[in-house]
Amino acid sequence: MPDNHRLDLALTLKGKKKPGRNWEGEWNFSLYNAYGRKNPWYISFKQDDDNPKVMKAEKTYLFTFVPSITYNFKF
Repeated sequence: MPDNHRLDLALTLKGKKKPGRNWEGEWNFSLYNAYGRKNPWYISFKQDDDNPKVMKAEKTYLFTFVPSITYNFKF
């Protein structure tokens, strides 16, 4: 497998504490593989159609970047 790297980013926004409220909440915004690098998920090998004695490697990529929004609360 070739070298693999990515940049993941996340930002968490916490709500203000209010008296009398028994719970706390926070928003989480994240981005997986922020610069969209194509990292291979797996590599399969197939025979070349023109020359059956030669094998070709085909890379399969899963995702480039994946955004996510989450709300968490504690009580």
